Amino acid sequence: MHEPNVPVISKFDEALNKAETENYGLSIQVGLNGFSFCILDKKSQKFLSYEWFDFNKPISSLKAGQEIISHWKNREWLNHDYGSVMVFYEANTSTLLPASLFDPDEKEAIAAFNFKVPEKNQVIFDKIDNPDAYILYPVPEGLIEAIKTNFPDAVFRSQLGALTEILLITTKNLPIEKRIFVNVRQAHLDIVITEGKELLFCNSFGYTTREDFIYYIIFVLEQLNINPEEIDLTFSGMIDNRSGLFDIVYKYVRNIGFQPLPTSYAYSWIFNEIPSHYFFGLLNSPLCGL
Repeated sequence: MHEPNVPVISKFDEALNKAETENYGLSIQVGLNGFSFCILDKKSQKFLSYEWFDFNKPISSLKAGQEIISHWKNREWLNHDYGSVMVFYEANTSTLLPASLFDPDEKEAIAAFNFKVPEKNQVIFDKIDNPDAYILYPVPEGLIEAIKTNFPDAVFRSQLGALTEILLITTKNLPIEKRIFVNVRQAHLDIVITEGKELLFCNSFGYTTREDFIYYIIFVLEQLNINPEEIDLTFSGMIDNRSGLFDIVYKYVRNIGFQPLPTSYAYSWIFNEIPSHYFFGLLNSPLCGL
């Protein structure tokens, strides 16, 4: 197990220039289990860094802002001014609502009907253009305040909402068929199922064992009457073909792949040293407006 306060992965191109950060875009993905970030040179459309930091165990929701910012202060590249900043929050619960049914004045009531809002959390919502919907999710109040203090102009987004939008954009020109995407996080997995330009399902689930992990995948497929032996499953996040999670999924789902690097951007040589699917969401963050 890696040591606390030490990044699991830390890669920076020597071309990074502190004097040029206003020409860079910073993307941060953060949750109660850790955070990761990457830096895009917006002039050359080239990604120049990636760092992933795991807390080993979840931090307190009540102290999230204080604890996460204390970690950020020790990361040199999180202490500069950037041309743009996007922060994707890894909420463990959320709900997706068609735009026609959404009323922002009722967000707390809608959230409370669908999930328990933790103490000292604020219900946030994002507009998703494709599909035409809103995603509601709880975020620790202290974390919101801390992020806005460090990055006043940061755009705050749901990690699951952004992932869903990215997947629909990146697959829109592929042959129309049902596809399942599974994004693996620390103790949670995100499941998104699409068919052409249509979203069929998206949700997050907590897991402790690999049996939990496969249960949710099979359960969702059964609910949608999808044969696991006939659908393509694509992994992103912290998983590889040597893991126990991969092994148990392969017993039930035969067509498995990993998300490739987006083709719209250039990449530093450092990305040759990291599996591309680890950072699929962050490297597609420009699709969300970065």
